[in-house]
Amino acid sequence: MAGLKALWSNRPLKRSPVNRQSRLLAIDGLNVIWRLSARRTRSLALKLDKQGQVIAMTPMATQLYELERFIRSRNEWIYSQLTQFKKLEAKKRESRGQILWFMGDQLAIELQRGAKNKIQAGPESIQITTRQPLDESKLDRRLNNWLRAQADQELPRRLALLSRQTGMQGSGLQIKSYTARWGSCRHDGLIQLNWKLIKTPPEVINYVIIHELSHLHNFNHSPAFWAQVAQHCPAYKRNREWLKENGRLLIAR
Repeated sequence: MAGLKALWSNRPLKRSPVNRQSRLLAIDGLNVIWRLSARRTRSLALKLDKQGQVIAMTPMATQLYELERFIRSRNEWIYSQLTQFKKLEAKKRESRGQILWFMGDQLAIELQRGAKNKIQAGPESIQITTRQPLDESKLDRRLNNWLRAQADQELPRRLALLSRQTGMQGSGLQIKSYTARWGSCRHDGLIQLNWKLIKTPPEVINYVIIHELSHLHNFNHSPAFWAQVAQHCPAYKRNREWLKENGRLLIAR
């Protein structure tokens, strides 16, 4: 499953080439990085990078007035994306160092000194015992290592269970770290899952696994594919919506 990469496209007029280097422009008060593509593309496209910067990618022959017209025609989409980005960053600031997402629960982080380093999760909090004081980066690394270990145990178990229940069997499992997708299914049947799924609720994990298993029979997102997903995960729309609302926060860390 690919992560969120919203692109708008439009065909430009053929004009003489402009400067090939990236340029930072201010268009109606909006800062835009303009990048000209050396590839044989005929469309203009927009995206928001991880820092919230608007990137405009255009063919070499694009003129400035064409870019300005294109940006103005996409103002509503741009500001909608910027608003979402600001909300996401606010959530990150609120949660950093205070809570840990685990199996859909938001656990309060409790630090304590002890003779042995260990992490123990409870129903409402996660206790981190440490011999030495932890700065923010070391704390994040230790928590991520713990989460990855939980994912290495839980995801194979769930994949095996759902493979038996659905009758859809892949060629194997690979647990990876992605920043823009939750999983994928290769043409050889190998299922690849993002370890950060361990942060999401169990039903969301199940949905992502069923989604990837369904690609074994429909390597697309056709109506037949979604019908197969719905057969084994009737609430897939609700789970997909949960990922849409919370996924960007969880996958970015």
